[in-house]
Amino acid sequence: MKYLVVGGGAMGSVIAAYMARAGKDVTLLTRGKHLETIRANGALEVHYAPDDKTDRVPVAVASEEEYDEKPDVVIIATKAYSLESIYPLLDRISTPETVILPLMNALTIGNEIADAMTQPATVAQGVAYVACELVAPGRCKHKEAFFRIVLGARPGGPAIELAPAIRQDLEDMGATAEIAEDMLQAALLKFARVSVGSAGMVYFRASNAEILDDPVKFEFSQTLTREIIAVAEAAGCPFPADFDVLAENLKLARSIDPNYKTSLMYDFLAGKPTEWRTMFLEPYRLGRSLGVPMTNYGKVVEVFDPTATSADA
Repeated sequence: MKYLVVGGGAMGSVIAAYMARAGKDVTLLTRGKHLETIRANGALEVHYAPDDKTDRVPVAVASEEEYDEKPDVVIIATKAYSLESIYPLLDRISTPETVILPLMNALTIGNEIADAMTQPATVAQGVAYVACELVAPGRCKHKEAFFRIVLGARPGGPAIELAPAIRQDLEDMGATAEIAEDMLQAALLKFARVSVGSAGMVYFRASNAEILDDPVKFEFSQTLTREIIAVAEAAGCPFPADFDVLAENLKLARSIDPNYKTSLMYDFLAGKPTEWRTMFLEPYRLGRSLGVPMTNYGKVVEVFDPTATSADA
């Protein structure tokens, strides 16, 4: 199958490099210095966390204007706030058989994409668990050993016939890949880790260790997790009974770098645009619509927009 990875940031670069290293037909759509550097070097430099080594991986790259193929699968690895800018591209390169797989920090982004596109396509839903960084133009880093991708039909959307083949290709490149029957549950499971982690860091301007070591900060984050669990229950997609989210989050937090900060936290501290609307406001609004108080999520939302919760007061 022919893949197009849209978005030359950290995750898109790592995915494209892993796929190319596994011999898959993949093109990375990027721009600027990143595009120029990869072309000049003939490869993308990747530092792999699992074995702590650096490789130079030949990766096909193109700008949005140059790309004129019809891929079988489009993996969207942009930030959610940039999504609107790529709709003309998606309409231009898609056919009804094209699978569009967004790997973004959002709960129902697949439906948003399907509604916005004018060209019919098979829009899926996906979530990715990967800690990575764009170190410099032409260089990316996979920072932690875990790499897991969950994909499936978007809520209310059509079945994804190519899902098993996509899963196999993702496994071939070294990721753990799964097909989920309920992608809202899968997204909320990720949010119970990633959204909660970023929310606590942003609210307290604190690192992973600072939250773990402070009882007040730790309990705030635990309550954020409980709110996501309550949203899943209220939405009719409760988390598996044998999966203790609170315990698993604590285990993960203790296993990673004490100074670890999420990419959203880095962007927040740098004054850059963030995905706060999809990461914090979206679960807050979903929870409130289902009757969940979402008290701590409301406090985090108000860091970005003090008026965003006023309608729910």
